[in-house]
Amino acid sequence: MKSKIGELLKYGYKILKNRGICSYILDAQLLLGKAMNKDRLFIIINRNYEVTEKEAEDYYRYLKLREKRMPVKYILGECEFMGLNFFIKPGVLIPRPDTEILVEQALQKIKNNNFHNICDLCCGSGAIGLSIAKFTDDVNVKCCDISSMALKVTAENMKRLSLQERVQIIRSDLLEYFIENKMKFQMIISNPPYIKKNVIGTLMDDVKNYEPYEALCGGEDGLVFYRKIAEEGLKVLDKNGVLMFEIGDDQKDEVGCILQKHGFQDISCVKDLSKRDRVMSAVVKAVK
Repeated sequence: MKSKIGELLKYGYKILKNRGICSYILDAQLLLGKAMNKDRLFIIINRNYEVTEKEAEDYYRYLKLREKRMPVKYILGECEFMGLNFFIKPGVLIPRPDTEILVEQALQKIKNNNFHNICDLCCGSGAIGLSIAKFTDDVNVKCCDISSMALKVTAENMKRLSLQERVQIIRSDLLEYFIENKMKFQMIISNPPYIKKNVIGTLMDDVKNYEPYEALCGGEDGLVFYRKIAEEGLKVLDKNGVLMFEIGDDQKDEVGCILQKHGFQDISCVKDLSKRDRVMSAVVKAVK
């Protein structure tokens, strides 16, 4: 006997709610939509629509994954960021809405300074660099990461967004490749790992059990990558080039000190929509 959308939703709501998943209604709707290849609106307004056995089986399988706290975006295989639809999978960090503030600030600086050569460092899914390339016609973006999985996911997203002509994907341990090849940028933008090592274990199961540890952990004090990027950034940024970071909401002063120590100037911080410190930028006045 075939099930109907309303029946399957009711079942999904109960299962996920019992697991303490606050977003149980939305998650069940999205997972059933994936199983049926229908959008959420269709799922909501067609409660008497009959679902095939194969679609129901897929839905039950997705629910089991979500019961185990796998992030729903990994199950869906996609994530919206800056109004764009990005392919996502386990092994890369899921783009967060807070990071859109970083991209918006970068786009403004690119426009104001007529920048053309941009580096998205620790690119993950490529969400930052590809968004910049998509919303700016005359930039060239290098997306780099040390993770092979990240580079594969970025490559898929580059193709989906038809950005092959203006984006290059490079495997590099931070800025090592660009230093060795004497390459220069007008802007380096990065959302590096910045969570303290001893905090990782306190994160939600959805995060600590599924998102890549190496994309989360910023060392004992959470600042390891800021130090390395600030030091290496001086070697690849043009004069008056800009370095931009996403930061943890308690890291403004420490990251500011790191930038100041390395000679960066015009250091500033922008808050996210929750009024928490989120984006830091600084300018190189003298280059090596």
